[in-house]
Amino acid sequence: MSGLPRFPYEEFRRGQRELAEAVADTVRSNGVLVIRAPTGYGKTAAVVYGLLLAGVKRILYAVRTVNEIDPVLRELRVFGARHSFLFSARRSCPLMYKPGLPPLSHEDFWSNCAVLRFKGLCEYYSRLSQVSSGDLESFIREYPLPSAFKMALDMGRGLRVCPFFALLRISGGSEFTVATYPYLFREDIFTEVFEGFSYGDFIVVVDEAHSLLNAHSLLESRVSLSDLEGSIREIRRYAPHWEHVAERLESIVGELGGFFRRKWKGLRLLDKSLVVKLLGDVGEIGDVEAEIRERLLLEALASGLGDFRVSLKTAKVARWAESLENPNYELFATVEGEEPTIISTPLDPHIAVDKPLSQAKALILLSGTIPPGDFLGTHLGVKRQHTLFDVELSFGAFMPRSNVYTVVAADVTTRFKERGPHTYHRIAGYVTEISRGLNGVKLVVYPSYEVMHSVVERLPGDLELIVETPATNLGDVEARIMEGGDVTINAVAGGKLVEGVEFVDYEGRNMLHIAVIVGLPFPQPDDYTKRHLEALAKRIGSREARNLVYIVATAIKVRQALGRAVRSPEDKAAYILLDYRFLRKDIKQVVGLKYDNVTPNVETFKREIGKIRKHLATITENKPGEQSSTLQ
Repeated sequence: MSGLPRFPYEEFRRGQRELAEAVADTVRSNGVLVIRAPTGYGKTAAVVYGLLLAGVKRILYAVRTVNEIDPVLRELRVFGARHSFLFSARRSCPLMYKPGLPPLSHEDFWSNCAVLRFKGLCEYYSRLSQVSSGDLESFIREYPLPSAFKMALDMGRGLRVCPFFALLRISGGSEFTVATYPYLFREDIFTEVFEGFSYGDFIVVVDEAHSLLNAHSLLESRVSLSDLEGSIREIRRYAPHWEHVAERLESIVGELGGFFRRKWKGLRLLDKSLVVKLLGDVGEIGDVEAEIRERLLLEALASGLGDFRVSLKTAKVARWAESLENPNYELFATVEGEEPTIISTPLDPHIAVDKPLSQAKALILLSGTIPPGDFLGTHLGVKRQHTLFDVELSFGAFMPRSNVYTVVAADVTTRFKERGPHTYHRIAGYVTEISRGLNGVKLVVYPSYEVMHSVVERLPGDLELIVETPATNLGDVEARIMEGGDVTINAVAGGKLVEGVEFVDYEGRNMLHIAVIVGLPFPQPDDYTKRHLEALAKRIGSREARNLVYIVATAIKVRQALGRAVRSPEDKAAYILLDYRFLRKDIKQVVGLKYDNVTPNVETFKREIGKIRKHLATITENKPGEQSSTLQ
């Protein structure tokens, strides 16, 4: 036993040792393990320990977002494992990332980067040859905080090297590479980044694996009408000899412009064959984009200003047009804000996940909300033998039932047919009572931006609010929470402030104990949902498809939101469910909660405030020597 890695905490939580051994056995047999473990249980620690027990040397640990890299880095540091990490290079590039300005698009960044590297114009990339891998590894090992984003930025500033390619070099000699989903599920990115390797060369771990039900969204491509119009202007200004390409794009704008003059909600199916016919030779759009970009980059160099943030609408249009050649993609129209947008996307997660999950040498899927049923085979369509390890089923409840107090409001709903000013006003009444009557951080989760804004605009102006937008920066939210006091966070189900986020203080203790769910985040009844159901039904049947889309996926979003309020077995939490549909037997069964009270109106609910205060008053902190509440 002396050669085995050491578990760095004083003791195992119930079931952690067994989970680690199951991981090790799975890896040794090149098998598949699906892990269902509650939020805050310590599954990252157990999985990392199991991987180290197995003695493997090439692990790709996939997480949804850059913020979810950090908890894994914390554990890898504690275990002393050699590691690297990868996330969006455009957010850490010393040349092209400018704090305060939005990052370049994925297409713009990599096109600029390729030209700059090829022509020897990036000093940070060139300097990599002068810095040893040992120096780079020491920088990661000795960096004071396990923060992927800050570490990458400071690597560029301090060592004056390209953070992305430095981290990629380190990953070649590391046991663990922690990377965001696109590095695994976008085959074009995987093959380019891990050149010379196949999926079969990696032990693959997928965190927050419930998110894979929507993995096809990783492959989608979208452009707005203004993107198409901008591309037309670019071509005519910088490459007028490609006028025929501009004319083809102009014909698409004309065709779609009429379509967008109609009024609808959600996503509407478009005639993809017509758009493809109008586009003509898709490859020409990529050719003209490359020509324009090289010209503008050379002009930037000649100017001496050193601004290499060349941004072209044509780059976005080229990738979108290329996606239309894939027969698995469908085309939809929507209006985002005031912007008419065209989305090209597949409709079945199987298309994104099948190859990486089927071909990985061994596979570990983990989540607190793995849905019931055959998740891997039926839900994702991956035909591979696997074992389910359910922590609470095998070892009992993670936390006492009495630690959570749950209230349902029976007089409100966000059903599409019942939405309107009266409903939003009534919901706002509940949110107001919660914000004023309960101290600390409150998380209020809505089914959509539309519902959220309709409620928030009816809240009193004296409340301390954080309201999520597509541009919300998680770091800014964390900083606001650290200031203390009462604040109500208004977020959207499945968004950046709900899934995989920790609201903890500097010592890792949970700061959020009140989670409010406004309505049920059912999918919008539009053309996209209809076609999504049809695509799934071809593989798993209509009944299973409807259950997956309407019940299972909705329950997962609810449970993920509620999970933000419980990070350790000692946490106390209050769950407030603002929709009478939570009383439905099928919803209640899948959400898996026992309700302490059902309130008929906001006046009655005011009496619940005192009960919730009393319940939360007994919150205890972690005892010395216990595992951190931030363990995943």
